[in-house]
Amino acid sequence: MHFGFVANDVLVAEDLAFVQWFGLSAGRARVLSMLWRAQGEIVSAGSFGLSRRSAYVYVSELRMALDPGAIHTRSKSGYALTQSGLEECRAALGAMHRWWSSEAAESRSIAA
Repeated sequence: MHFGFVANDVLVAEDLAFVQWFGLSAGRARVLSMLWRAQGEIVSAGSFGLSRRSAYVYVSELRMALDPGAIHTRSKSGYALTQSGLEECRAALGAMHRWWSSEAAESRSIAA
């Protein structure tokens, strides 16, 4: 399964949510988004658009940001979110959606 990057200068909502919730850089959030979109399927390190070493570093840093055991490594084939990783990402996306919705509602009430 191949999941490519969104254009480098464009962050999608899930990237932004992961940046804010986990305190990630944009690049690391994109990698986490790719793992999220794969929904537990293995994503090859080459799909990240990074060198093998950089992919290893990014995933190592993601492991520090997420709960232990959130990312599974398949030797030489890639990475996948585990069930706990999927649940953590789902919770982060839900929390950020609720926060953004409340901010938007507050902005509308101020403008009225």
